[in-house]
Amino acid sequence: MNVDDLANSVVRALAQYLIHQRQSGPVAFNAKLESLLNQLEILLADTYLAETLARFKDAPEDAVRVQTLCLQLAERLREDPEAARALSADLSGAPLPVPKPDRPVNSRILLIGAGVLVVAVLVVWIALSGSTPEAPRADPAPPNTTTSTTTTTTTTTTSSTAPSSASSPPSSFPASAQPGDGGAVPAGSRILVDGLPRPQNQWVFDHGDHDVQLTQFNNSLWGRLNSCYTSQRSAKQEFRLRNFKRLEVPAVGTDGTSDAGMSVKFQVFVNTDQVKPIQEVVAGPGEIKQIAVDLPADVFSVTLQASLVTVDVKNCAQGNAVWGSPHVVAGRN
Repeated sequence: MNVDDLANSVVRALAQYLIHQRQSGPVAFNAKLESLLNQLEILLADTYLAETLARFKDAPEDAVRVQTLCLQLAERLREDPEAARALSADLSGAPLPVPKPDRPVNSRILLIGAGVLVVAVLVVWIALSGSTPEAPRADPAPPNTTTSTTTTTTTTTTSSTAPSSASSPPSSFPASAQPGDGGAVPAGSRILVDGLPRPQNQWVFDHGDHDVQLTQFNNSLWGRLNSCYTSQRSAKQEFRLRNFKRLEVPAVGTDGTSDAGMSVKFQVFVNTDQVKPIQEVVAGPGEIKQIAVDLPADVFSVTLQASLVTVDVKNCAQGNAVWGSPHVVAGRN
């Protein structure tokens, strides 16, 4: 069996096993397949490869994640033929689990339900539109618009009681600006961190709208932590930037899906120093903390790192460490 076929067989066997575990719970435990999974964690210990494996384990039914892991495992096995032989031996003795079949749905129930839905829709439509349908009507013109050629000038007055950077929400770089360069935007502008360039354009963190202790924040960053796996006890993401004087994070902590007892340490590193953080806070169970730290004038890189404070191997504490709406302020200290 060549390495491509071996990688494909191993990953798809583990995908079936993980799906079966979700369906059946602890009774689905398979020692040989667990051993196979542990071998993959050792083989893919590199930060990037470990992240690919973690994403696969989170969603083994995702065809894209399965295929990505197959390709990366095959490359790794080409570099280590001995590991390929060991995986092949383990795979040959590991029976594949049979997922539970979905419970058949009574077709009569489906027909009755569909009929009820149609009747409900008709009742609502009649109530809203009257007994007879009306002819389509033209939409009214939107407010403050006119069809004449008259030009209307609107004057906007801005309060001077607070600086614009504090009163306006953080934004991304304008299309005409150089991404990552605070000198390309007015001093004091607040720029969202998720719009900064990343080395090799790679994401380690997930990003988007997310909650910190059930409070929603837009343009957030988060990393998955799990105390039972060495590679998942911390997660970090690097961003490239210059001409920024400050980093602000309105909220850091765990999200609503995380284990309730998790404590997470959030650290900020700059440039090549990955030992001494310029800021460090610990968010305990149920806590929300903030981060606000000045950046050095020669800053060219910022790394955000989240780590578990307590390693609970027995209970496998896991969850998401979230940076809520992090942004940087343009200018130089």
